[in-house]
Amino acid sequence: MRDVKGEVDRRQQDRYTRSTVSLSISVIIPNLHSPLIGEVIAAIAGQTGRRLIGEILVVGQDRYGLVKPPARHIETPRPVSAARARNLGAAAAQGDYLLFIDADCVAVPGLIERLTPWLQAGTAVVCGGVTIKTGEYWSMCDDLLVFADYLDTSPAGERAYVPSLNLCIQRSLFREVGGFDERFSAVGEDTDLSLRLRATGITLAFEPRARVIHRHRRATPRAVWEHLRAFGRVQATIWQRYPRLMPPPLPLDRLRSLSPALRVAAPMLAVRDVTPLAHHMPRLLPGLIWARTACTGAWRRSRDIVM
Repeated sequence: MRDVKGEVDRRQQDRYTRSTVSLSISVIIPNLHSPLIGEVIAAIAGQTGRRLIGEILVVGQDRYGLVKPPARHIETPRPVSAARARNLGAAAAQGDYLLFIDADCVAVPGLIERLTPWLQAGTAVVCGGVTIKTGEYWSMCDDLLVFADYLDTSPAGERAYVPSLNLCIQRSLFREVGGFDERFSAVGEDTDLSLRLRATGITLAFEPRARVIHRHRRATPRAVWEHLRAFGRVQATIWQRYPRLMPPPLPLDRLRSLSPALRVAAPMLAVRDVTPLAHHMPRLLPGLIWARTACTGAWRRSRDIVM
């Protein structure tokens, strides 16, 4: 007897295979002497969806000599920001899609395969999930505060903004909106890009199963404090640029006039903000409150960088 269902399944798989082969992805990794860059490259080269990767571009500097084929090293004469490195990589890329992966993010083997259905459906922008590296208290606090909505345990769907550590975007669209704003030298460039995309009507998607293991080195209280304070300092810039898409809690002039009060109230505001996160890992609550205080308290200084 003829196996009709099996034949239909095979035909559907053949169509899927033919259609995905037409997709091409350029992987772009900004790098500044990351000791993990060899592992990051190997994880991309070992993807089960490797056939879709047209090129792996590592942009920046590599004092350890760890950037090896199949990656191509685009070396910069001096250290550059991640935003600048990503833009340089995008300018050299040839793929239909750009996949930005940070140099401290090790992709799981199925990341490309998990992204592919979204790309095949015409999704212009999709970011993947973040797996927290457990065992380091302050490292976990940092990840939970910054990536709570992007953990691999979060539901798939639309997001208000997408982080650039694991982000896939149509190359033509990226160029059309002007890439990353390089005036954001440390943090905030991905939020700015996200809101510019949303302003043009683009939906930002999230696929938690297309995940990376985030192995950053912010493992001390001071490192986490400085990281969260940097986010706080760019917040007013984001509020000023995109008041409709990301409105401030109060008018900016009012926030500035309340700077002394905000500094005093920062710990209480931090408790309010992080308590919902504590169900993930209750033992992190003291560290979450402390680090979130750095972000909220930095609002008072953000007027110094408003563009």
